[in-house]
Amino acid sequence: MLELRDICRHFGGVKAVDGLDLDVRQGEILGLIGPNGSGKSTTVNLIAGLYKPMRGSIRFLGQDIGSLAPNQRAERGIARTFQNIRLFGHLTVWQNVWAAQVVREGGWAGFRRRWLAGADAARDEVARLLAFSGLADKADLLAGNLAFGEQRRLELARAAASGAPLLLLDEPAAGMNAEEIGELDERIRKLREQGRTILLIEHHMELVMEVCDRIVVLNFGRKIAEGTPAQVQADAQVRAAYLGADETA
Repeated sequence: MLELRDICRHFGGVKAVDGLDLDVRQGEILGLIGPNGSGKSTTVNLIAGLYKPMRGSIRFLGQDIGSLAPNQRAERGIARTFQNIRLFGHLTVWQNVWAAQVVREGGWAGFRRRWLAGADAARDEVARLLAFSGLADKADLLAGNLAFGEQRRLELARAAASGAPLLLLDEPAAGMNAEEIGELDERIRKLREQGRTILLIEHHMELVMEVCDRIVVLNFGRKIAEGTPAQVQADAQVRAAYLGADETA
C-alpha cells in the first residue's frame, strides 16, 4: 500500500531520516518505534507531506506522491493524528468530526452531496464515530475544553471521519492512563476490522507489542530491525538502542 525507498531528511547536521526503506502492507497494523530522536515523527511528516524528502521516493497505492501537498495526500487517502494535539479548539466536538469529512467532497459536486442530499447520512456517521470514541455525551462541548485523553480520542475520530484507508497515528497513547490505553487498543483493532491500514508510532511498548502485526525499529534515522513483535523483542540491536550496550551485555 505504502512504499518508502531510500528516504532522507536532514536538518542541518542532524540526519533525522537517513536512507529509510519502509513498506506498509494493506490491512495491517505496523508499529514504528525507536528512542526519542530516532526519526519516527519525521517519517510520519514525510509521508503526510509536511516535510519534503531530500532524496528517495514515496509511493501510495502504486502512485508517486512525493511532490503532492498535504491536502492532496489526504484526498488520496492518507489521514493522521498528531503528536501534539491539533484540534479545532473553538469548534464543538461534533463540528470537529463533521469538518473532517470535507476531504471526501471532491469539489462542488461532492460538497452538494454531503451538505444537501447526503446531510442525514453524514450526521449519522458523525454520531457513530462519536459513540465509537466514547464522546457522544460531549458532542456539544468545545473541543478545547475536553480532558487530554478525550482530545486524543477526538483526534482519532476525526482521522477516521476522513474515510482514509491509511491512518498514521503519531503517539495516540501519550498522556493516557492504563484504562484509556486499553480502550485505545480496542479502537485500533476495530478500525482495522473496518478495513483501515494503520501505521502506529508509539512509545508505549505494551500497546505496540499487543496490537501490531509487524514492527519497524528506527535509531538515528535508520532502520535497525523489522519483524514480528517477538522477533523485535529478541533483537540485540533493539535492546542496545533502548537500554544501552553495557546493560544488554
